[in-house]
Amino acid sequence: MKRNDVVIPRIKNGDTAPEFLMAMAKSNPQLEFLFFTIYSPIPGAHERLGEFGNRPTAEIVSHFLRHDSHTNKQVRVSASDLTADTINERFAALPSNLALGLEAKCIFHDASVKYIPMMDFKLNQSTSNLELLKEFLKRLAYKGIIVNSGASYHFYGFDFLEHAQWLKFMAECLLVPWSDSRWIGHSLLAGSGDLRISASELKPKLPVVCEVLR
Repeated sequence: MKRNDVVIPRIKNGDTAPEFLMAMAKSNPQLEFLFFTIYSPIPGAHERLGEFGNRPTAEIVSHFLRHDSHTNKQVRVSASDLTADTINERFAALPSNLALGLEAKCIFHDASVKYIPMMDFKLNQSTSNLELLKEFLKRLAYKGIIVNSGASYHFYGFDFLEHAQWLKFMAECLLVPWSDSRWIGHSLLAGSGDLRISASELKPKLPVVCEVLR
């Protein structure tokens, strides 16, 4: 899909991330499959670094270089089957220590693979930080939503990107200090990326739309 062919879903401030997801699927009938990841959220890198104390440096380096997602479960869902009931059923089936994440990668009816531009930011929540993110995404010319994730912000774009366009988006986000560079690294290693759309024991906030960029 070309960048100038962006479809704006019916979404507003206060809607949840799952509600945005359903609106996006409904607005893009050419979308066939979406992917979800079931995973166990963990504390952030800076929090974990403080737990290492005087452990050997090799152990510390190995821990932070680890890209281990074999325990995560990936689920493919038909976009036409995406309803509030199906999402709520997924949530209800999750143990409290697990979360459901939306993958950037998706498949269209023509079998093409596209990517939703998504980003995990590490700025604390404040009016000034939200304005900074709005200006940043405006400079990149991305329409989408900024989501209150509990401690910080997430971004979901309305575009569907080719692989090269997705790599460019990720690289542009890596240039600025308010993007989560570790999230970007894990996403690039995985060939996709995911953002949490459910609440969990460790992260009890259900992500909610706080800004729509049209």
